[in-house]
Order: sequence, then structure tokens, then C-alpha cells
Amino acid sequence: MSGSIRRLVVRHPVAAFLVMVYVVNIAVALPSNLTRRDLLPFGFAPYDLLGHIVGSALPAFLVVAAVLGRGGVWDLVRRTLRWRVKVRWYLLALFFVPVASVLAATALVGTAPLEALGDKWPLLFTVVLPYLLFALFSNLAEEIGWTGFLFDRLQDRYAPLKASLIVWVPWALFHLPGFYEETGSAPGAFLLLGLFAIPQLCSRVLVAWLYNNTNRSVFLVGLFHAAFNTTTGPFTREFIPATAEDQFLIQIGGIILAAILIAVITRGRLSYRPVADQGESPELSPGG
Repeated sequence: MSGSIRRLVVRHPVAAFLVMVYVVNIAVALPSNLTRRDLLPFGFAPYDLLGHIVGSALPAFLVVAAVLGRGGVWDLVRRTLRWRVKVRWYLLALFFVPVASVLAATALVGTAPLEALGDKWPLLFTVVLPYLLFALFSNLAEEIGWTGFLFDRLQDRYAPLKASLIVWVPWALFHLPGFYEETGSAPGAFLLLGLFAIPQLCSRVLVAWLYNNTNRSVFLVGLFHAAFNTTTGPFTREFIPATAEDQFLIQIGGIILAAILIAVITRGRLSYRPVADQGESPELSPGG
């Protein structure tokens, strides 16, 4: 990175991150071979991985390197790999969305979801778990940029709830190329953007709360994100027999309700503690 570019990044780190994110993400979405869903397992396209690795994680590390140097980079690496958190947070990250979905589905359509779980439980290990592990690579890379860098930086400047709202806007727009690839049209992409706007905002609130309760673990946030996508994907297809409209309501209901409750109970603080109160330096925080 040349001296003039680095000085510009240092003066405007958030803008520099977003510019790199959008330029790279759009560029990766353009080649048709990168959006094919017959090349990788579980219907993933190369874009799903590259868009997050080089279009989210890499810009975060480049900006952190320019602004904070080697110490900042290692801090982001440690937070990304921070897996030593209490078991209850693993249980919450992995099981909140699927359990909430099953409970909501049971309330809406009766005992069919419970019967499907009893009849087809081996699919949890042959389909759902492999999908989750594969999705984790993509979603962890995504959260390095949006939570490990952007939200982490903004919540130290603004209230956590406000920081979640700020992150939500560019993060939602980040999904437009994927929505376009899914629908094949710009109007369809913007329709999906609007349809998922509120659920995405609520998911940002839950991610922020989880991040703050796990000593800023990007890994746990990525795991929660992967569990959410796995639930809305193969888990719902296999275990929640319902119409598409009911499935959508089931998937978003628990997220919206949980986000509202957490925001109210924590009074918008989302369990935030300044880094100084945690006995850490933002540049040189301990791993684990």
C-alpha cells in the first residue's frame, strides 16, 4: 500500500473499508462461473465464499493494518479465532434459531415438525451438520469485516444499538449482488432487500449482543450466522413442512422477538463494556 493511499485509509478507515467491500464484491459477482451453483457442495457458488473472503475479511485486515499496524492485525486474528467462551454461548449460537423455528412451526402447523425430526433425525448429521460446517467458512469471513472490524470500531464511538443500525445499512446493501444473482433481475433484488430488511436489522442486534457477551469473539458470531443460514436452508426444507409464507414467518419471528427483548432488557447497551473496562488494549488484546 503506497504512502498516499495509506494516509487516505488512515483518515477515512470506514469509507475505505466500504469502498473496497463493494468494489471487490461486485467484481467477484460478475464472472458467470463464480455464480454457478453446481461447482461446490450443497449448492454453494464460488461467489458465496470469495465474496466474503476477499470482499469482507480481506478489506478489514487491510484497513486494520494501515490504521493500527501489526498489533491491530493480530488483535483481529485473535478475536476471529477466540473460541474459549462459556458453553452456554455455543448452545445459544447453534440451537437458538432452529429450536425457535421448530417451536414456532409447531404452534402454526401442529406436530408435523416434531414428527419429521423423529422420522428423519439422521439427516441432522448427514445433511444439516455438513452444511453448517461448510457455511461457517463463508459466514466467519463475512463477520470478520462487518462485526470484527466495522461494528467493533463503531460501538466504541456510538451506542451499541446505534452502531448496529449503522452497520445494518451497508451490510444489507452488501447482499444486493447475491440477491440479483438469485432473482436474475434488479427489481427482484431490491424486492428481496426490502423483504429481509427488518430481519437483517434484528439479526445485527443479536450478533452485537452475542459478540459483547463472548469477549468479542468473531468466531461465535460466525457460528451463529452459519446456524441461522443452515436453519433457513436445509433444516427448514427437511423438518418444517409448511408453505413458503409460513416458513418465512417461522424463520424471522424468533429473530425479531429476541432482538426486541434483548434491546429492551439491556436498555440498548447489548451487554457492551468498553475495551478499557475489560482490561484489554484494542490493539493488543489477549487471545482465548
